[in-house]
Amino acid sequence: MPTLQRGEVQLHYEISGQGLPVVYICGFGSHGADTLGQITRSVLGEQTRLLVVDNRGSGRTQTPPGAVATIDDMADDVAAVMAHEGLDSAHILGVSMGGCVALTLAAHHPQRVRSLIAAVTLGHSPTMPNRSAFMLQSLRDLRDRKLPPDVIARFTALFLLGEQPFEYEPLMQVWVNAPPDPLEQTPEGFLLQKAALERYDLRPHLSRITAPTLVMSSPDDVLVPPRFQDELAAAIPSAQLKHYPGGHVFMLLPMYSPTYFADALAFWSACEQA
Repeated sequence: MPTLQRGEVQLHYEISGQGLPVVYICGFGSHGADTLGQITRSVLGEQTRLLVVDNRGSGRTQTPPGAVATIDDMADDVAAVMAHEGLDSAHILGVSMGGCVALTLAAHHPQRVRSLIAAVTLGHSPTMPNRSAFMLQSLRDLRDRKLPPDVIARFTALFLLGEQPFEYEPLMQVWVNAPPDPLEQTPEGFLLQKAALERYDLRPHLSRITAPTLVMSSPDDVLVPPRFQDELAAAIPSAQLKHYPGGHVFMLLPMYSPTYFADALAFWSACEQA
């Protein structure tokens, strides 16, 4: 499993496949080996040269005790791994907090970004305190108190899923009974990423993003209010905006996942032909 040392941080990443260069940037607490990471690597790894970097504070990336980081640091990490692997530029796909990293990469390292897909994300963190931070902290508290995994899964469903998925009982049974993530985010990783998000504000730079951009927004999103997603699309010159049902993790759900990946591949193909 490849790693890259950047100062006191050891970045873990995966690169596989052949073809169009694509970088997938994971969300808060997420990593390349979790369920969405595996699905993404399975689908896109067959059609692209796919790079996935575990952000500071999650997955197998190693940071020293007490470390702090910013979204800028995480974007610089991705740029460094791309350079290390000889990827001069790539199509960038960022989900949730990964979208914040992707946007920052496009703003600060434009030469690295052929195009940008920012899914269920935002251009700045809302004023603290806010509902999203409350939900994430509540999830951390449930994990720290060692509640049963099925109880935690039921809680996460309430803010990660839209209304329609709850109508599919087999799907919800899979969700509730999913095995625990062996690389579940640590309390230290949670604090690192939480602090990074609280300081995130890219609004002064959004109008300078020149890469072709597609903002994937979900009107059913509870974690990232849809108005922030739509405001992001309005702030980036010539950005496309598309709405998807299903909530914050619509791309993980079998009824929406095929459209999500098909739209991403079609967008990249159009960018290559432009």
